[in-house]
Order: sequence, then C-alpha cells, then structure tokens
Amino acid sequence: MGLRISEKELDLLDSSKKRAVIVRSGRSKKGYAVISKTVYDQVRPLLQYVTVPVDAATTAPSEEWTEEKNARRVALINKKYDQGLTAAEKKELQRLQTEVDEFADRAAPVRNEVLELLLLGLKQAAKARKR
Repeated sequence: MGLRISEKELDLLDSSKKRAVIVRSGRSKKGYAVISKTVYDQVRPLLQYVTVPVDAATTAPSEEWTEEKNARRVALINKKYDQGLTAAEKKELQRLQTEVDEFADRAAPVRNEVLELLLLGLKQAAKARKR
C-alpha cells in the first residue's frame, strides 16, 4: 500500500520555506519524512553512511592476519607481475587481499573524510542561508 500525500503537503514541500513533510499513517503513529529530490541529493551520502548495518561492520573473520599469510600474499603479487597466476592462485590472492583489507579496517579504521567534507559543506550552506 502506497502512502497518500495531500496536495497541500506537496505544495509545502515545493515551497522554499518547507524542505520536508512528515506523513503520519492513519492506522498507526508511525511517521515518514518526505523530502524533495534536491534535498535528498544533498544528504544522500550522509543517509547512506548512517544507515549501514552495524552488524556488517562488526563481523570479524574467524582467523587473524599472520606474517605467513602476508608473505604468501606478497609472493603471489610478485608472481602476478613476473609470470602470471593460475586461476587457483588468482582466487587465493583475492581471498588474501580481502582478509588483509578486513584486518586493516579492524586494526586502524580509516576516518571518513568524505563524510567530514559533507558535514562541513552543510554547515557552510546553513551559514550562507542565514545571511
């Protein structure tokens, strides 16, 4: 069942004063925010960032990264550029690359510079609107 939005609510959304409309369901107390496409385009990266499932980020592989795995990964990388890899070696290298990336993410998470730039831009835009 789709949401029904009145013409008045759509007109408010299109006006420059109102950027979002909260729609309440008649049967329940749940509310849904309907925002314009321009606003959505501006906040989409932030929405995607904050809606990442927590479980996906906290699941850790059963094995830890070891010096032996790293040595094998380096050997495969060197062989890839020197001689080429077999299909089985390509698959092994991909698995090792995935494991080292997951280990690096757990050991030293990267700061989300894109998110920080987005938040800075939103703050600057808010200041510009106040002027």
